[in-house]
Amino acid sequence: MPPGARPALFRLMKKLLTPLLLLLGSVLFLGGCGTYDNQLVVVGLRLELAGITRAADGSVAVTWQLVNPNIAPYLMARIGQTVSLNGTVVGTTLDTDPMAFTAQSTTNKTSKLSLAGPAAERVLADAIAKGSAAYHVDAQVVIQLYGDSVEHSVISGSGSVPVTGK
Repeated sequence: MPPGARPALFRLMKKLLTPLLLLLGSVLFLGGCGTYDNQLVVVGLRLELAGITRAADGSVAVTWQLVNPNIAPYLMARIGQTVSLNGTVVGTTLDTDPMAFTAQSTTNKTSKLSLAGPAAERVLADAIAKGSAAYHVDAQVVIQLYGDSVEHSVISGSGSVPVTGK
């Protein structure tokens, strides 16, 4: 390399270094915006079943509660649940009326359970005879953030639930 070429190269690098660093920084920043984990929105929320009741007319109601230990309230635009008893999916619920869940509280709600078929009927009948069952519930929720902005998330819960028939 000729003796005068080295200083010229360094001057060129100094001129290009700042724009290149700004370009690299903005690419990394904007690239990171797309990797937002929507599960962060529901951190701490717990969904628990409090009871399942079959009425005399054959309809089934699920009483559930959402536990919100956070300092922020939530407005759920829609909640759809898939309920399993003793490892078998017994049905689904769908609540499309907006529901508010205040900060640091537990909110109870009862929803109609749409049974998943004859196998679900048998599992439910066995649970009624026993008086309780192990449950697992997955809720697909649409959280109203602000205006028309919403976030889709999943909240799960499991445990034991009393099951009764009238």
